[in-house]
Amino acid sequence: MTKDISNKIKNELTVLLCEEYGYREWFWFPEMSEENLIQWWKDLESVEPYFMTPEPLPGTLIQVKEDEELKLFQKLEEKNEYFTSHIHCDDDSILVTATGLKIQHKGFE
Repeated sequence: MTKDISNKIKNELTVLLCEEYGYREWFWFPEMSEENLIQWWKDLESVEPYFMTPEPLPGTLIQVKEDEELKLFQKLEEKNEYFTSHIHCDDDSILVTATGLKIQHKGFE
C-alpha cells in the first residue's frame, strides 16, 4: 500500500490528517486544488459529520495502518511541506497549509 500512497503524494494534493489527538492518522487526498480545499474548509458549517470517522470527507482517505505507512506519515510531517489537519470537534478542528497558515471552518467555536 505504501507504494500506492507514495504515488498519490507525488501527483495529488496531500493532507496529513490526524483524527482526535492521535487516535488515527490518515492520508487525505481531497481531489481539489489548494484554493478550493481552503474555501471548502472555510465554508464548512461543522465537522460533526466527520466526528465518528473522517471517511465521508471529499476525495480519498487512506488510514495509516502499517508501520511503514506510519513512518512515511511522520517523515512527511517533519518536512513541513504538506497540508496538515486535525479533526475532532468544532472547537479544535483545523486545516493548516504547507506554509503554516491555520484555517478555521465556519463552525469553529
